[in-house]
Amino acid sequence: MTAIPARRRRRMMAAVVSSVLTVIALPSGIVVGANSLLNESGGDKVDQGVVVDIPQTKVNLLAVVNANRELTAIALLAVAPGGNGGTIISVPVGAAADVAKGEAPSRLADGYAEGGLDALRFDVENLFNVALDFADDVSSAELAALLAPVGTQPVTMTQPIIGTDASNKPVVVIPAESTTVTGQQIADGLVATQKGIPESSRLAQVKALWSAVARAGVAAVPSDGSDASTSTSLPEMPDLPTTQSYFEALLRGEIDVWQFTATALADAQRNPANIDLYTLDDREILMVMASVLPGSLSLTSNGIAVMVDVPFGSTAIAREAVTRLAYMGANVVLVRQVNDLPVERTVAYYNDDLARGEAETFATLLGPLEYVSTIDVVTGVNLRIVLGNDFVAFLG
Repeated sequence: MTAIPARRRRRMMAAVVSSVLTVIALPSGIVVGANSLLNESGGDKVDQGVVVDIPQTKVNLLAVVNANRELTAIALLAVAPGGNGGTIISVPVGAAADVAKGEAPSRLADGYAEGGLDALRFDVENLFNVALDFADDVSSAELAALLAPVGTQPVTMTQPIIGTDASNKPVVVIPAESTTVTGQQIADGLVATQKGIPESSRLAQVKALWSAVARAGVAAVPSDGSDASTSTSLPEMPDLPTTQSYFEALLRGEIDVWQFTATALADAQRNPANIDLYTLDDREILMVMASVLPGSLSLTSNGIAVMVDVPFGSTAIAREAVTRLAYMGANVVLVRQVNDLPVERTVAYYNDDLARGEAETFATLLGPLEYVSTIDVVTGVNLRIVLGNDFVAFLG
């Protein structure tokens, strides 16, 4: 994989001084429960400490194409640890691929048109800095068959989904109203596009359709936390050799939907051909990937690997934390939203003096830190940071 970490880090640097706070919850139920990762009793005991692995996830790149083999929708089907439920991540087909300096801008859809599924997989892995486990492209009919178990689900469309018929005349696929949709209608809606209409006009509709799929998932059973001290390791991830197996795994549990924020790129210097091109937020990408697919992330620097626990129900706080850590050269490999009440100080748990030394440099962008030595080990993680109220105050 040839991600371009230098340019990505420069964008992170700019983001440190240009961020705007919004209050949106992180993707839920996608890694582990609040404290289960470090409260595992199934790990190996080392001097009374615990050694655990980052939970395994799997991800399928799903490309939806129309009758002309044009890319109309992209989704990452991310199966949660244990193989039950997960997250559907909606990606704009017009998202700008990560290209080298001097190369012409290119959309993900352009890569697919020129090089097929292999080219799309390469572009997506580079853009999101992850290793994909599987990739597939499906037609409307094939997707409808995959979505048959979804049954009939409610959906609200603020504007109609309009496609074209065989004579290229506009036709309403799903009306603008509160209605119900079947797997076939969801598939038809995801392939419905119109020539000359920007993708931004249909992103909300695409998210609504994937949300209808998510409603078919099995709701998680609430836990009172009484079994935390006796919890065992998550079941091993099952083999997922087909797109059907990915949907089956998702539908066995609770499904979340995340759609990346897309900003139209209209300036003539960065988009000289004025194509329907969109930029994604690198901060949002890192935050979501480290939450949903921590085991699939690739390291982008020689810095230490950091996991971040976020006891606040806001993407703004999580995004700020990962942005600032990435700017400082850290590899953020895992982000968890935890249910614990936030403490006053932000705490950095370290296993060795090297990790503590690097953690001390983070205070310039994270605010006051309390350093705690621990013998608990998360494989592949050098430092665990639990955000506190001090960090929120530091953001101002």
